[in-house]
Amino acid sequence: MCEQETDWQFTREDLQRTPSVGCGWTVEREELDRAKACALIYSASRKLQLPQITSSTACIYLHRFFMRHTLKEFHHYNIAATCLFFACKAEETLRKLDVFIPIIVYYASKGNRKATPGTSEFDKWRAVILGTEVVLLEALCFDMVVDHPHVALAQLLERQQVDRRVAQMAWGFIADCMRLPICIVYGSRTIAGAAVELATRVAPQDARTGLDPSWADRAGLQHSEVDQVVQWLLDFYSREAQARRAQPAEAAQTPASSPPANSSPMPHQSPPK
Repeated sequence: MCEQETDWQFTREDLQRTPSVGCGWTVEREELDRAKACALIYSASRKLQLPQITSSTACIYLHRFFMRHTLKEFHHYNIAATCLFFACKAEETLRKLDVFIPIIVYYASKGNRKATPGTSEFDKWRAVILGTEVVLLEALCFDMVVDHPHVALAQLLERQQVDRRVAQMAWGFIADCMRLPICIVYGSRTIAGAAVELATRVAPQDARTGLDPSWADRAGLQHSEVDQVVQWLLDFYSREAQARRAQPAEAAQTPASSPPANSSPMPHQSPPK
């Protein structure tokens, strides 16, 4: 597989036939699970004081991984932890497992579990991360190079006279784009352009005045692709909001003695206890 397919650019149609979809996931469910995994990456990254580039690299690794493996076989939180730990190595922002694992477990369990060094919980997570790292490397075909939309956005903002409020919103939208497989369908410049476009749409009127209306043309971007990314992100916001509203009802149907469905990581289908 690695010799034949090392191009990490996919299409929306490819996302309709991922390994996870092939074993029963809907496209929408897979997208939400990927987004939850990337949310874990971002939460842990902030606590670990990692640069945005590291968390972005981890998200890209995760989206690439699930184009080769299923969510049925590998729990999204396990892969999130493994991708972030490996991204720390790739981006030379190393963190020790003694510090890394307790933070991952805290956010993965929503504060309900602890994994201090020397405990069985810590040992299980250590085994999962180190064991899955080999599978991750093989799935990535040992290709650790990624093209970051953050770099493209910084360049785009530097060339344009963008209001600070628009720029801040654009950085936030870039982070949300990384939670979705947008980063393996569209190029980094298109994603950066979409972040600016969406930011200008939602920013106050007085914040848009400094931006040249033809900025996208001047940047050499295709309007159709930029609009597709914007719409993808808006559609996801809507689905995510619906999923959040449905959570209380789902929790009410869950026995008190059982964890909420899909809330705990499953190393090789057996959650740490």
